[in-house]
Amino acid sequence: MLAGYPDRVLDALERLDPGKAIASVLLTPRCDLACGFCAAELDFDTMTAEEARGLLRALAGCGIRNFVLGGGEPFLWPHDLPGLARFAHDELGAFVQACTNGVALPEGFERIRAIDRFILPVESADPTRHDALRRGRPGHLALVRERMRRLACAGRELTVSTVVTRESVDDLPGVAALLVEEARAGVAIHAWHLYRFVPAGRGGARHDGRFAIERDAFVRACDAMKRLRLGFRVFRRDDMLRPSRTEFFWLEGGRLRLGSDRTAPAPPHPGG
Repeated sequence: MLAGYPDRVLDALERLDPGKAIASVLLTPRCDLACGFCAAELDFDTMTAEEARGLLRALAGCGIRNFVLGGGEPFLWPHDLPGLARFAHDELGAFVQACTNGVALPEGFERIRAIDRFILPVESADPTRHDALRRGRPGHLALVRERMRRLACAGRELTVSTVVTRESVDDLPGVAALLVEEARAGVAIHAWHLYRFVPAGRGGARHDGRFAIERDAFVRACDAMKRLRLGFRVFRRDDMLRPSRTEFFWLEGGRLRLGSDRTAPAPPHPGG
């Protein structure tokens, strides 16, 4: 089934849990934001176009046809992200998602039909707090909302992600209200994912004391959001680095790594 692929791909896929249905492929560590809670690492490799296509083809051969293209920031990947999406969507018959902070989206991004769904972040409904958490691009919350409206005008749906920290947990009702407002304006929100902050990666490892949130407080806040009648589903994600149905894939030192490998470091979380 996987004959002809490099040994590093075959060796990794032999360890793939058959219960995994979604592959999150981390294409590059590059990012245009410097989020204090970021769980992404800096020391993994940028995939070549050949490596990325080969991995997606091999994953499709294993029966996985739901791909999340991430990083870092996937739209900073230097090897034609829309082209990779077309390969996955058109040639492999996959459902393709792009996990992006929205800054580097190209003109006309909402018309890239090979990307079935975009994943965009909202950390707070307060622009000042959101921009303080998503550092590096003043006016980032306004930009994300503009991206949402453009997707809505093109008849596209999106998923929203929020990293829940000790500083932002009380902002969740405001985020819920913001998303309801956007939905009423025509934004098609597929789901809202709430991720508990983890002290890992380029930002999170240095800011554990600032952002760490007790699990009970996280669960209570998420359950309160899940009880609201928002018009879209709310998912609680206790561990953004070890999701139950998603496997992370990245290259490190020329070898393919899986997030579930016990000997591997925590996977470099996508989304910048």
